[in-house]
Amino acid sequence: MTKSVDPAMHTAEHLLNQTMVRMFGCGRCFSAHIEKKKSKCDYRFDCPLKDGEIEQIEAAVNEKIAENLPVTESYESRQSARKTFDLDRLPDEAGDRIRIVSVGDYDACPCIGPHAAFTGKIGRFRITTTDFKDGVLRIRFKLENVRQRG
Repeated sequence: MTKSVDPAMHTAEHLLNQTMVRMFGCGRCFSAHIEKKKSKCDYRFDCPLKDGEIEQIEAAVNEKIAENLPVTESYESRQSARKTFDLDRLPDEAGDRIRIVSVGDYDACPCIGPHAAFTGKIGRFRITTTDFKDGVLRIRFKLENVRQRG
């Protein structure tokens, strides 16, 4: 999953993933590397992003940050969670009681990492670079003007 997880960046990953799902129908990232200074997500995609799409993604994520959505958790049995969520990226050590992290009513997914308590605490989302190769779109991003972490 990740080497060094930062709560603000991990929350930003959730917002980016749901934005990509809603804008492009591509599914959540299949690979991610989330760190405090910069992070990346890889998506199965059929082409590079077009002019203006980077700005649209940033605007959508920053809108959700500005809404100061609460980040909450709930638990489901693995069997129940499997009916709603893709559990492929969840490590076996997650056990039979699966933690579902929700970002307001915008996103919900199984997750074992730490998160900010509210989106308004994570700062401004900015895509630094993107590239596309062999059906994989890589989005690198960072957070600017990060407020209090947690």
